[in-house]
Amino acid sequence: MNIGNFIQKTLVAGMVCCAAQLYVSCGDNGDTPTPEKEKTGAFMLSVTGESTEYLLQATDISQGEVSIATNSKTLEQAGYTWVFNRTPSVAVGLIYQQGDPGIGLGYKIDDAGSLQEIGQFQISSRFTSYGFFDRYALTSVGGQTPVDAQGNALVDAAGNPRTDGVTFNFIDLNSGLALQEKTITTLNITGNGEQATLSGIVDTGNGEFLTGLVASQPRDPDATGGASSGRVTYPDSVWVAAFDAGLNLKRIYRDDRISYSSGRFRSQYYSQIGKAGDGSIYVFSGSFESSTSRPCGALKINSGATTFDASYYFNIEEKTDGYRFRKVWHVADHCFLLEMYNDPTVSAIATATQYGIVDMAARTFKWVTGIPAKDQITGTGLPAAHGGKMYFPITAEGANPALYIIDPATAAAVKGLSVSGATSINAVGILTAE
Repeated sequence: MNIGNFIQKTLVAGMVCCAAQLYVSCGDNGDTPTPEKEKTGAFMLSVTGESTEYLLQATDISQGEVSIATNSKTLEQAGYTWVFNRTPSVAVGLIYQQGDPGIGLGYKIDDAGSLQEIGQFQISSRFTSYGFFDRYALTSVGGQTPVDAQGNALVDAAGNPRTDGVTFNFIDLNSGLALQEKTITTLNITGNGEQATLSGIVDTGNGEFLTGLVASQPRDPDATGGASSGRVTYPDSVWVAAFDAGLNLKRIYRDDRISYSSGRFRSQYYSQIGKAGDGSIYVFSGSFESSTSRPCGALKINSGATTFDASYYFNIEEKTDGYRFRKVWHVADHCFLLEMYNDPTVSAIATATQYGIVDMAARTFKWVTGIPAKDQITGTGLPAAHGGKMYFPITAEGANPALYIIDPATAAAVKGLSVSGATSINAVGILTAE
């Protein structure tokens, strides 16, 4: 069965049509609020039942309750990571089946308000980081063994297979999600003789994308788990690489005021780089490494700049009572949502279920209020910024999973749509007609 045709027939009645022109102000930073315009579109949610993943839409996500028993589509596979691109407006479902072929999916919405499948793709390599660049959805994974033109593994001085390869999947949003795989090498990429895992993909808008470098020694071959990094010997430095569409390294931004820019959970590397409304880019560091002496904080790359802004530094940790963060999402203007660890001590399996809003221009931090207590939250999903607010999926003990709508100006949240019959809301996003 064609998934796109099925959804077009069964879900059109549940689409959200929303046109908004809201004035957004993240805080008292002296900026004049500017209108943020949203095109007419449809909200899409990915939810999980007991063992199955569903796509559903609702007429109003700001309130009420819907059930997965009606107005939903069952997917053949579960475990998708759904990401939403604005231009072109596309929803991409990434999946990796623990070594088995994983069929990715993509959708758009047409002028009549109908969802259309735009293609499928298969990712053979796993991915630990993802984002959008130009007309592509990109994934990357480090720790790969590079090969020569004949397919032979490259080896180090001791004759062991190298592990400094990073494999990218370029998923073309304009060509039916055609996929091309490319691998680059990272040995000595920062000039210190080490290799790197890449974290995050942020389109600068000038034909380049930025990604954080987690520089390390090669991974111990006897180590357990799937992380591609080895021992970090320079925990008090940050490196950010700029690549073009051909994966040519254009430059490296480097500084010693913060630690590397990446969140960590098991084998995943979470982007801590975000673009503000004016095109400037903030490079965050949650100071994951226990050996770093740098507090969690952020630096700034001004639009078009080839170096970090020497005059900008934000010590976020001194605003958070010593708590560090793992994930970063842009909300609006210069405001970002941070996923904070529950305890000042962090690790690859530490719990992080409390949240804060940072205004990077004013250099302020506010704890998010109005959401379930941190010890009651059992799961969260990928949020969506829309109309100057953040729509954040949260699952709490004894309650149906729900969206919480966070106002960045106050850091206060109100409960929006909840989904009965679901164990989690995995992601929410909006698709707009082009």
